[in-house]
Amino acid sequence: MDLEQSETRPAPRSPGIAPVPSRATGVLRDLSSGLISALITIAYCISFGALLFQGELQDGLSLGISALLAGSAVAGLIVALTTSLSPASAGPDTPAVAVMSVLAASVAGRIAYAGGSVDQAIEHVLLAVSLATLMTGGVLYAIGAFRLGQLLRFIPYPVIGGFLAASGWLLLTGAIEAVTGTELTLSTVGQVLSVENAGKLLVAALFAVLLLVVRQRTNSYFALPLALFAGAVLLNLLLPYLAGRQLPTWYLAGQGQIGFWWPVGQLAGGDIAWGVFLRSMAELGAVAGVTAIALLLDVSSLEVSRAKAADIDREFRVNGIANVAAAVLGGVASNLSLQSSVLIEEAGGVSRLAGVFAALVIAAVLLSGIDAAGFVPVPLLAGLLAFLGVLMLAQTLMRAPAQRSVTELSLALVIMLVILWFGYLVGVVLGIVGACLMFAFSYSRIGVVRRHLTRAEFQSNLERSSEEKTLLSEEGGRIHLFWLSGFVFFGSSNSVFEEIRRAIDGQQQPPIRMIILDLGGVTGFDTSAILSLVKLRNYCREHSVELVIAAPSERVQRTLEGSQYFQGAARLRIFPTRNEALEWCEDTILDERSLGPGDRANFEAWIAKAFQAEDAAERIVAYFDRREIPAGTTIFAQGAAPDTIELVAAGRLAVTVTDDSGRSIRIRSMAGQTVVGEMGFFRSLPRAALVVAEEDVVLYTLTRANMQEMIKQEPELAFAFLQFIIRTLADRVEFANREISALV
Repeated sequence: MDLEQSETRPAPRSPGIAPVPSRATGVLRDLSSGLISALITIAYCISFGALLFQGELQDGLSLGISALLAGSAVAGLIVALTTSLSPASAGPDTPAVAVMSVLAASVAGRIAYAGGSVDQAIEHVLLAVSLATLMTGGVLYAIGAFRLGQLLRFIPYPVIGGFLAASGWLLLTGAIEAVTGTELTLSTVGQVLSVENAGKLLVAALFAVLLLVVRQRTNSYFALPLALFAGAVLLNLLLPYLAGRQLPTWYLAGQGQIGFWWPVGQLAGGDIAWGVFLRSMAELGAVAGVTAIALLLDVSSLEVSRAKAADIDREFRVNGIANVAAAVLGGVASNLSLQSSVLIEEAGGVSRLAGVFAALVIAAVLLSGIDAAGFVPVPLLAGLLAFLGVLMLAQTLMRAPAQRSVTELSLALVIMLVILWFGYLVGVVLGIVGACLMFAFSYSRIGVVRRHLTRAEFQSNLERSSEEKTLLSEEGGRIHLFWLSGFVFFGSSNSVFEEIRRAIDGQQQPPIRMIILDLGGVTGFDTSAILSLVKLRNYCREHSVELVIAAPSERVQRTLEGSQYFQGAARLRIFPTRNEALEWCEDTILDERSLGPGDRANFEAWIAKAFQAEDAAERIVAYFDRREIPAGTTIFAQGAAPDTIELVAAGRLAVTVTDDSGRSIRIRSMAGQTVVGEMGFFRSLPRAALVVAEEDVVLYTLTRANMQEMIKQEPELAFAFLQFIIRTLADRVEFANREISALV
C-alpha cells in the first residue's frame, strides 16, 4: 500500500468523452508514463534499502537495493501483463517494508548474539527477506486460489489501523536511524540528537514537510516525483558549500556498483543457521499478512479511482505468482502499487505497455550496475521515509473511519503500541481478540428480539367467525409472540430471558397464558444461549405459561435436540411455522372458553346474527346451494371465473397462491362461519388464489344468477347480505391496519 492507501483523489478531468489516442501516440504515452513510474519506484527502492540495511548492516545495502529493484522488476512485469486493473505497476509495499525492517533487525540481532560476523548477519537478513517474499507469494496465491479475497474485507478496521499505524511509526523512526546510523531508544536520544546529526536531521525533516505541503496543496500525482528530483538536484548543488568536510557522511558511502543477490546459490553453498528463521516465524508471517491487507486496500482504492471493478481473487493469484518468481530470482516482496499505478494513468498511460516498460526500465538500472544510491543524499532518503510514515499515521489514525469511533480508534492505538513493544504476532492476537469482544458487545446491544407483539395486535392466517374474533381480541393479551433473529450468543441470550421474564411478571390482566418464540430468523445458538433457553423453559413452567417454539431451522432444531432441550419438557411445544403455532394458541384459548367445533358450526345462529334477522337462515337457503365437500377437493382454481360466493358453515379451507416460479404459498385458512370468494365475485376478476378443503366442509354457495334473483325478489335480504359483506371486509381491513401499525 502506497501514498494513497486509504484516500484516493483522482485528478480532475475535462468533461465529455476523452479522445482515443492513435496507436503511435498511445505507445509514446505508455513509454513516457512508464519511465516516470520507474524513476519514482527506484527512489523508493533506494529509501527502503537504506531502511533495511543501516548501521552494521550497511555493507549489505548494495545487495539490498539490488533485491528491491529485482522484486520491483519481476513483480512489475507479471502484474502489468496479467492484472485486471491495467495500466498498472508494482513495487515494494510500504507497510510490508516496515515489517521487513523489524525482521532484518531481529535476524541480525540473533546472528550477532550467536557470535556471527557482520557478513553472516547480512547473508541471513537477505535470506530472511527472500523467505518472507516466498511465504508472501504462497499466502497471496492461496487466498486467490481458494477465493478468499472477499473474506479479507471482514478484517476489523482497528486491526488494519493498528497494523498500518505501527508500520508508519517504524518508517518514521527508521528514517531517523537511517540518518544517524543509531537505533532510536530512550538511552540513545542524546546521541541521535547530537550536533553532528542535527544538520542532516533538519534537512530530512524539512524535506518531509515539503513533501507533505506539496501533497496537501496539489492533486497532481507529478508533484511527488518532481519534488523528489528537484530536492536531490538542489541539495547536491548546495552540499559542497554547506557540509564541508562532513560531505561524505551525507551519502551512502562505499557502495560502488550494485551487486546481485542469488538466494538459490546461497542456500546451496552457505552455512545457514536455520534456527534463526524458525525463531523469526512471527515476523515472516507478519510480512505476508500485512502485504495481503495492503494489497486488498490498494486494489480497493484503485477500483474507486478508476470506477472499475477488479477481480480480487485474480489479483491475489497474480501477485502471489509474482512474489514467488521474485523470491526465486533474489527479489524482495512487491505487489500491485496504488501510487505507481495512479501515476502511470495520470502521466498518460493507456495500456499494459506502460507497466511493462516501467518494469523494463527498473531491470535495466539493475543490470547496468549503476550506483543510483550514490546520487541521492541520505537526508532526502530519510525525508521520503519520514513522509511516508507520517502519511500512514495521519491516514490511519486521523482521516480513517476509526476517527468516528473512540472505541475503534483506542483499540487501533493499543494494537499499534503492542506491535511496537511486543511484535506483530502479539499485536495480531490482541487485535483479533479485542475486535471480537468489541463486536460481541456491540452486537449484544442490538438485541435479538426484533418484535414483541400480542394476539390482540397480530393474528394467524386463519379467518375465524366474528364471535371468535371478538373473543380472541379480548383474550389476545394472553398470547405473546417474540420474533428472534440473528445468532443468539452469550452476549444477547440473557437479554431475551430478561425481556420475557418482565412480560410474564408484569401485572397485566388477563395474565399471560402462552409465549411463542419465533426462531425463523435465528441462524444458531451457542452454549450460553442454550442455557438461557433452559432457564426460560423452567421459568415458564413455574408460572404455568405454555412455551411454544415456532419455525426453527433444521440446524437450530438439531442444536436444541442435541442439547436435550425438549427432554422432559411437559409444557413445551414446537411447530414448523409461526402461523401454525399461533393457530394452535388461538384454538387453545377458544377451547378453554368452551367455543368448541360443535358450537362454532352453528350456522343458523351465525346467519341470523350476521344478517340481523331471525328468519334470515330460512330465507337465504332459497338462494344458496348447500354442499358437503370432502377434504382435498378444490373449491376455486387460481385464475378461474369468479361465479360464486361461498359461506363456510363448517370445516376449514386452505387458500394458496402460486407465484411466477411455480412455488405454492399458503396465505390464509378459512374456518367455519366465514365467507370466501367475495372479492373476485364483486370485482368480476379471475380467482387470485387456489382454495382447497383442508378437511370435510359444509358450504352454502351463491351463484351470480341467484344473487340477481335475490336482489329482484327480496331486495331487503340482498341489502342485508351486502351489508354483511361490507362489515366482513371492513373487519379484515381494520385488523390488517393494526398489524401494520404493530410491525412498523
